[in-house]
Order: sequence, then structure tokens, then C-alpha cells
Amino acid sequence: MFEGLEWKNAFKRAAIFVGIWLALIYIFKTAFPGYVNLSFDSSAEIVTFLAYPVVFFFLFAVFTAFAERSKKRRFAQLKAQKKAKPGARAARATGSSGAAEDDEETESSRLKGRYNPNTSRKKAARRRRR
Repeated sequence: MFEGLEWKNAFKRAAIFVGIWLALIYIFKTAFPGYVNLSFDSSAEIVTFLAYPVVFFFLFAVFTAFAERSKKRRFAQLKAQKKAKPGARAARATGSSGAAEDDEETESSRLKGRYNPNTSRKKAARRRRR
């Protein structure tokens, strides 16, 4: 369950977000003191104020580690699917050995995206102008 998690990156990201959060609280407290009611009159309020970022840090780190692992697995799975030949999968799924079909599919995939010399750009331009 905890295999393949990158804790170092997750802790870095969580630390950055907690730092941004605390900086924003400080900025809003100094810029708008009437709207942000943070009074540190007792030590209980200070402890409560500091407990929230610590809890958020650990929760966000765990969430980030699992999200990054699932993202890496998804990308690896997509890469493996792209690497496999689509024609070979289709032939296996249908159960046919159609060698001629496989040759046509590999030929079309090899030429896909290339310039087709059999088309005339001049004719298409003349048709558009009419």
C-alpha cells in the first residue's frame, strides 16, 4: 500500500503550501485587522493556531504522495498501451491472422502525418477562390 510513494517530494510540496497559507494569514491580519480576528491573548489560542498547519501539512503530504503515485502508474499504463501495436491487439481480439490487414495497418501508420504527393494544393486553392 505504501510502496512507490515519494515522500520527499510530497513533504516539499506540503511545506510550500503551508508556508503560503501562513504567509497569507499574516498578510491579511496586518492588512485587514478588522476582518481577520486573530488575537493571541492566551497560549491555548497560539497552540490551536499552530496545530492547524501541522495537521494540514501531514494530511496534504499523504494525499500528495498517493496522488503522485497514481498519476505515475496511469502514465506508465498509457505509455505501455501506446507502445503496443494496435493492429496486433485487434488481430488477437478477433482471432484472425489476417496478414494482409496487418501489412495495410503498419503501412498506413508509417505514412500517417506525412505529405501526400497525390494531392494538388493548387486545385484546392482554385476551388476555394471560385
